[in-house]
Amino acid sequence: MNDILIVMVKELKEFWRARGGMRSRLVSFLPIFFVFGVFWPLQGREAWTSVPFLPGMLFMLLPLTLAGSTAADSFAGERERHTLETLLSTRLSDRDIYAGKVLATTLYCTGLVWACALIALITLNLTRGNEPIFWYAGISWLLIIVGTLLLAVLMTAIGVLVSLRAATVRAAAQTFSLITLVVFVGVPLLVQFLPASVQLALAQALTTSDMTLVAILAGVVIAIADLVLLALGTARFQRTRLILEE
Repeated sequence: MNDILIVMVKELKEFWRARGGMRSRLVSFLPIFFVFGVFWPLQGREAWTSVPFLPGMLFMLLPLTLAGSTAADSFAGERERHTLETLLSTRLSDRDIYAGKVLATTLYCTGLVWACALIALITLNLTRGNEPIFWYAGISWLLIIVGTLLLAVLMTAIGVLVSLRAATVRAAAQTFSLITLVVFVGVPLLVQFLPASVQLALAQALTTSDMTLVAILAGVVIAIADLVLLALGTARFQRTRLILEE
């Protein structure tokens, strides 16, 4: 466990250093905090405060972009910087290196999401005047805390798998973008080709079902996908092959 934490801390430090000085870091983080923490909540304040699951659903969009782009650098970045061979020559086990990199990206992404959720909550309450204090509904808290974590692991696992074989960070990012495009555009398109009766049954099931139950079931499916992808990533991480590719 200590070795995993060593790799995780190393990765988090590299994430921080990669953004240069304080001005560069502000330029990097402020747009995310502004859009998700200020702009969207103020633009749709009524919907954010009246639709229980809306804030959670919106915050779940963040890991879809943050995790993949960050995970793309995990091994492809080391390869570009010619530091991969040094990392692989350490006493750290394959499992510890892989787990540390996945954990670092997951914590980085979920940390940003949770910070945005907190900023949005403050923004909504500062603009409510004499109205009662607003608090996210239980379903939103479930989506923000658990949902974003599960999605971050999913996207990180995919990104690291791509990064393991990519020669450059750019190639890894492009491949990851293509995969996510196929999944998140292809699935809705596939639904369009289902029989009308099936589409109607799906729509009725979603509108009449308990959203908390739907969220829990979706979470179970994503968690299973996480475990499968993490197992696949652990199996595909072979130190000898990576050294030979250097």
